[in-house]
Amino acid sequence: MKKKLLILTASYGTGHITAAKSIQQMISLKYPEIETKIVDVLLLHKKDKNLDKQTFIQKLYNFSMEKPIIFDVFFFLTNNKLCTSILNLIMLLKNYNATKNLLDEFKPDIIVSTHPYWNFLIKKYKKEVKNIPYICVITDSYMIHKAWIDRFVDYYFVIDEDTKHVLINNNIKNIYVTGFPVNYKLFEKVEKEKIIKELELDLDVNKKIILITIGLGATSRFIEIIEYLKDIENNFQLIIITGKYKDIYDYLTTKVKFKPKTKIIGWTDKMYNFLKISDIVICKAGGAIVSEALSCGVPVFIPLFVPAQEKGNVYIVKKYQMGFYEEDIEKVYKILDDIIFDRINLKIYKENIKKFIKDNPALIISNLINRILNNLI
Repeated sequence: MKKKLLILTASYGTGHITAAKSIQQMISLKYPEIETKIVDVLLLHKKDKNLDKQTFIQKLYNFSMEKPIIFDVFFFLTNNKLCTSILNLIMLLKNYNATKNLLDEFKPDIIVSTHPYWNFLIKKYKKEVKNIPYICVITDSYMIHKAWIDRFVDYYFVIDEDTKHVLINNNIKNIYVTGFPVNYKLFEKVEKEKIIKELELDLDVNKKIILITIGLGATSRFIEIIEYLKDIENNFQLIIITGKYKDIYDYLTTKVKFKPKTKIIGWTDKMYNFLKISDIVICKAGGAIVSEALSCGVPVFIPLFVPAQEKGNVYIVKKYQMGFYEEDIEKVYKILDDIIFDRINLKIYKENIKKFIKDNPALIISNLINRILNNLI
């Protein structure tokens, strides 16, 4: 009989979902005998499971990320035991019955979560119904919300040693430093010329490529940067991925004239290839995009205000010198100039990334899951 792995996540932004899907993908490749299922806490009560149709909570979350100061305030106001207890009660009242039905029906042999809200629900089930092995994959670095931390969790998988020490200071045991689980294709050998040809980019393989990814957050800052770079004539090329922002895509493709060779991309499921051919990525400080870029050995440049737990990602990038962080727009322009005109040596940052990053975290996690399933840990 097949053993069953239940992967629990939440579609707040992209990081938690990215981690869940990457784990499922690797389990399916390496251990096809294990049956997997992903469940999103926001879709527990939703009849239409279409992820493209956002729930009210998702819309509220996205709004707060568009105004990141709001999310920042919410994070720090709730990052205490009292508010975590209130959140626990709310989650149990709203979602426990649906969670119990899910677990009773699927009958998992092991559970993995990539979002802290599931901790409240699984804790009650483990106490009252069945003590199923439970793994919590923390998708943030260093600055983690108290909702993540609970001694009932059997195993914690974390991105880095810094986060491990945060848990140790909270009397947590059974912690494994695995890295952030990303698409395994990010670790495949880079054939830059081949990728550029496959993506039909018509770019020069020998020229520097700056990639800008526009994610949830203050999109106006990315527009400022694009407006600055569009007038620079030098030995660099530009790729801009606008994602869900069709209005920005339309603006850039119809209203803006670029002096450097520039490719504007809307939504793509080939992000791993765009990252692999880039020399630096300008992005928000989300756990997924930062980890994906670093997994490709590409430095990141975070040029805007960072809310809440994303501050931890910035802390790690700065501490290990794997990229840049600057909010002041004039200083942002100065750093960009130094990168473009080779006054900053990106090779140094790439070497630092090699020392820090784990090789294929999804594989590391999949191997650990299999060992736990087979009572080898």
